Amino acid sequence: MKQRLLLIALFVLAAVVLSQRHVLARDGGGETPGEALRQYQEMQNKVRQQNARPAPVRRTKVRASPFAMPKPAKVAPAPAVPPSSFVHVIGDSMADQLAAGLADVLDDRPDIAIIRNTKADSGLVRNDFYDWNKGIADLLAANAQIDAVVILIGSNDRQTIRENGARLEPQSDEWETAYRKRIDALIAPLKARGVKIFWVGLPPMRSDTLSAAMVRFNSLYRSQVTAAGGIYVDIWDGFVNSDGSYAASGTGLDGQPARLRKADGVHFSDEGAKLAAHFLESDLRRLLGEAPPAPMVATAPVAEPTSETPGDSPAEKPEYGPVLPLDAYETAPGGQLLGGGAPKPSGADPSVAKVLGQGESLPPREGRADDFRWPSPVGTP
Repeated sequence: MKQRLLLIALFVLAAVVLSQRHVLARDGGGETPGEALRQYQEMQNKVRQQNARPAPVRRTKVRASPFAMPKPAKVAPAPAVPPSSFVHVIGDSMADQLAAGLADVLDDRPDIAIIRNTKADSGLVRNDFYDWNKGIADLLAANAQIDAVVILIGSNDRQTIRENGARLEPQSDEWETAYRKRIDALIAPLKARGVKIFWVGLPPMRSDTLSAAMVRFNSLYRSQVTAAGGIYVDIWDGFVNSDGSYAASGTGLDGQPARLRKADGVHFSDEGAKLAAHFLESDLRRLLGEAPPAPMVATAPVAEPTSETPGDSPAEKPEYGPVLPLDAYETAPGGQLLGGGAPKPSGADPSVAKVLGQGESLPPREGRADDFRWPSPVGTP
């Protein structure tokens, strides 16, 4: 009996298991739960791929506004002006800074070229280091165009001159005689070529001893250059204080406080170089004349209005109106000033001449507010 009941229970359990497997296979679309899970994952991947596609962009045509201003026509850049005047700057490192300053203050004149012929640490004393007489001769032999020469030199020349086996001490009488000859020797070939010479004086130095030497140098330059027909440019006052002493800072060309000298107390700063060049600028502009006219830029021709032009098109506004002198009087054809009106008859009211011409007052009327007579006339309320 027990065995029979056990067999029946096993049969029922097997039937239940088979029925559940059939339901899972039917609902999941697969034979096993693993296959149903795989199909579900594939379906999720397809959904993700569809969502990852970019949405289509709707392109709309932008219409120009009827009130929009037309774009300005492109203007061709003006062609570069080739230099026609050449200014050569000669000297030491301070002259090199001066050349940079000249290029800045003359930046509105592309027709003027600033050519640097400078040598740092050079001077007129140490010909064994650099011979400026030979340098000038080589420059002239190259047949380069030279309209003017600017010379700034001497800050390194407070040294002994060796000449004919003798040692000449700085600023002694013999030394000054030999130094004058060297200044003349530098100027002579330039003068013979007809080159205009501008000799720029030395500025004050931070060292009092060196400044005193610069004063003596400048007196030699002034006397020799002016005697040779050159122009001596004195820049001393631009680099001193109100008491005449060395000034490291001052007022720049823009009117603002600026550093004029470098920390060594000798060389110019950038603003100082422009200030030094400013002392020379007017002389150079006067020598080289006005800038040549800029070359014309070809532009598209403007169509002239014709009879076919629509009449309702607005007329072009002129750039400016007629020029009228301020002291002109507008008159009528007969010569009378406009607004003068017709001439008044000669029989004018005599009271006008009495009041305005003679300063008398009119007699008051009886009963009027300006009648101050007392007692009141008979019959006046």
